[in-house]
Amino acid sequence: MRLFLGSDFHVDYRQNLDWLRGLSRADFTDDVLIVAGDLSDELDLVKASFDELVPRYAKLLFLPGNHDLWTARSGKGPSFEKFETLNALCRDYGIETGSLALGQTLIVPLLAWYDYSFGEPGPTIRRGWMDFYKCNWEGLAPAEVAARFDAMNVIPDTSGYATVYSVSHFVPRIDLMPARYPEKHKALFPVLGTNRLEARIRALGASKHFYGHSHLNRNKEIDGVTYINNAFGYPSETEISAKTILHVADL
Repeated sequence: MRLFLGSDFHVDYRQNLDWLRGLSRADFTDDVLIVAGDLSDELDLVKASFDELVPRYAKLLFLPGNHDLWTARSGKGPSFEKFETLNALCRDYGIETGSLALGQTLIVPLLAWYDYSFGEPGPTIRRGWMDFYKCNWEGLAPAEVAARFDAMNVIPDTSGYATVYSVSHFVPRIDLMPARYPEKHKALFPVLGTNRLEARIRALGASKHFYGHSHLNRNKEIDGVTYINNAFGYPSETEISAKTILHVADL
């Protein structure tokens, strides 16, 4: 059994959904796929993605990203309510949303939101970051949203497992971003993730952590943990995204 990783498929773009539809129906039937968030803010497109992926894999693990929790196009309801709707949809499809034990390996999803622990956003982000307009947190500030998601994390006993992996949508530490990242893009750093995730990863003793959100494919070891991002990204992002589902481990 192999473990594969993908995130940020953004199937609002037809060519991205068509790519999922083109995946082999025979090559992955004994394997596990982690989808680390950002399929679509439209539930019908999330369902279309699940319709394509569930039959192709032995198991699918999903946790939502920021785009999945937008509500502006789906009735303007609370984003936490949208989160519960997505969890219920996953249950209907038989998709895992909690810790997944596979033999001697345990995979632990970690919910999060950005809390400005990577820096305070500047005026450009405050004006233009779409989460501020398309999510409905019922008046909660980002740090309060982050705390609420972090409180939802169920941290299991890992002592009986030889290997522990963790996964999040958001970036767990800012030094995963390249030092020479273009200055105009560094404005995004405050909304990339949270230090809360790194604390959870270290408490779990994870040897690998999988994440998404930044659309920047990375495979980097820091202090004994290998961090892997395999974002599919927007159609135009051909230089920073590999446009594939990545084999990240054997189980």
